[in-house]
Amino acid sequence: MRNAIKYFYNIDVAKLIEKDNCFFFNNYMLKEINRMIDYQFYHFLIGSNIHLYHIVFNAKNEMITIINNKRYILLNMDYIPNVNMELIKKFSINVRMGEIKKWNVLWEQKVDYFEQNIIHIKNKELLVIFPYYIGLSELAIRIYKEVSSNVSLSVCHNRLDKEYEFFCPDNIIIDYKVRDIAEYIKNKFFNDSLNLMEVLGVVNQMNLTDNDYKLLFSRLLFPTYFFDCIEFNKDITKYTSKANQYEIILFNIYNSFRYKTNMPTIEWIIKKT
Repeated sequence: MRNAIKYFYNIDVAKLIEKDNCFFFNNYMLKEINRMIDYQFYHFLIGSNIHLYHIVFNAKNEMITIINNKRYILLNMDYIPNVNMELIKKFSINVRMGEIKKWNVLWEQKVDYFEQNIIHIKNKELLVIFPYYIGLSELAIRIYKEVSSNVSLSVCHNRLDKEYEFFCPDNIIIDYKVRDIAEYIKNKFFNDSLNLMEVLGVVNQMNLTDNDYKLLFSRLLFPTYFFDCIEFNKDITKYTSKANQYEIILFNIYNSFRYKTNMPTIEWIIKKT
């Protein structure tokens, strides 16, 4: 890879670190990408004072570099952020960029796929808990469907699990404003670092609508992490061992949101009292 970096970018590399299909050297990250980058949108964000890592064009003046049949971009990393709710709030700007695919469509497709393929799952633990997470999924879909079309769209992230990817242009998407909030809460909770009072304090400053609160709660309910574990053959114990504690988090958030919007009645959460 050192030779390729020298050839395409004329940069001499002394120390090269490989991690998660990325190569780190000097203040750069050579990142393998699987998603298209809208360069016009990238410039719009830069012009809107949204901080992103700058894309370095190669010697052919191209944004994408093909190395060993894989697509890479070179990014100038000025710093790796401490991702917190204040940063998410600052990053979240309202946009009007046309239609996005509805969450319930994606969720229903995912649930249908796994229900149809449950017979191929060999892990007994997954089979036992499968109905529980399907129930969470169906509840999330039901709440989503109660939301009207008047919702806020914003700059969001495809994933929030790696802090060094927060400013990566290929990690930026347009979605409902509350997407990042929900993913941040789930990531922090399951990694034992959630300060719920701090999160709710920032959320209260973000001028969310009634529909935003409902969308946020539906996103918190939907167990993306569970389906990821099945799809990528990851250990599910990290999540199942904390299912009861996560229900308590859901209850606390639900209770907080009930004073801000007309939340749907969810009997098993109310019974947590």
